[in-house]
Amino acid sequence: MCYKIEVQNKNAEKLNRKLDELNAPQFLRDYLNELESKNGALNYLVAIKDFLQWLIESNIINKKSISEIEVSDFSDLRPQNISSYLRYKETNGMSPTTTETRKNIIKSFIKNVYSYRECLLRELYNSMEDFSKQIKYKGISSKNNLTQKLPTENQLNDMEEKIMWKKDECVRNRNIAIFRVLRGTGIRESELAGLDLSDLHLDENSEYIDLNDMSHIMVLPKGYQRETEKRPVYLTGSALKALREWLEYRNTLNNIVDKEAVFINKNGTRTTERNIKQIFENYGNGITPHMMRHYYASIMNRNGNLAFVQQQLGHSSVNTTVNNYANGAVGMKEKLMEM
Repeated sequence: MCYKIEVQNKNAEKLNRKLDELNAPQFLRDYLNELESKNGALNYLVAIKDFLQWLIESNIINKKSISEIEVSDFSDLRPQNISSYLRYKETNGMSPTTTETRKNIIKSFIKNVYSYRECLLRELYNSMEDFSKQIKYKGISSKNNLTQKLPTENQLNDMEEKIMWKKDECVRNRNIAIFRVLRGTGIRESELAGLDLSDLHLDENSEYIDLNDMSHIMVLPKGYQRETEKRPVYLTGSALKALREWLEYRNTLNNIVDKEAVFINKNGTRTTERNIKQIFENYGNGITPHMMRHYYASIMNRNGNLAFVQQQLGHSSVNTTVNNYANGAVGMKEKLMEM
């Protein structure tokens, strides 16, 4: 079974288990189960559950528990209630960036609630756009944090050095390969964890563009599950070298359980997203795997080929690349000093 499908199924089971524990009303179950990413649905559940509990405690919804809430209970909900909730969360320590994300989750959920019983709540459903505009709370968009999301060269060098101190040869070789591949491709940790040997094309000409020696890997993008939906990501020299060195070492191991997995743990099983995050928690001093994606986008953007950066990251719109990943300030210190 495809790694991403396996993870998706596990998250779906976890989601339904949590909904059962909550004795969640049917409209909430339907909304979350319709979300394509079950990991995203689990995150949405945390946010929505907290919001609904606040509505109950604030007597905006007159029910004793979330399990008792009905669609009609949202008839008296006002945009000001959502703003009050978000200000409450920020006052109690939630970052403005997180509250802005939570606002978007709540807006999506409320729109779904209104459409769930359109006839019952037709007036509110038809005015949903106006409803959203009336939510006055404004947090901070994640695109305003591009500098914080970008690791410095010193941080990257420090992490690489710490990885190389590891005495366990298998762990050291795997970790340094993972670090260098993420740095040299900008792929997500889920895409890296899902790599199979058949996804590696390290010594052949690319069938996608008419250039020689374009080594690449095939990754299954975020939100996709089918093998036929994989896309190519071309490798930097350092990423290619790291993969070759890891594969050479991997061939010496005789305890491999997941035969197709590119990256494996000491016990021979596939390296998971959680394992990859743990590597960065142990050695990264604040760097996360996703920050490597921002780093790659910003460094590659210096070459001026933004379309290629968009293609490499798998974004449907170049605006996503520009607004959320590629920090245009990278490499500009020297230029500014010359002016």
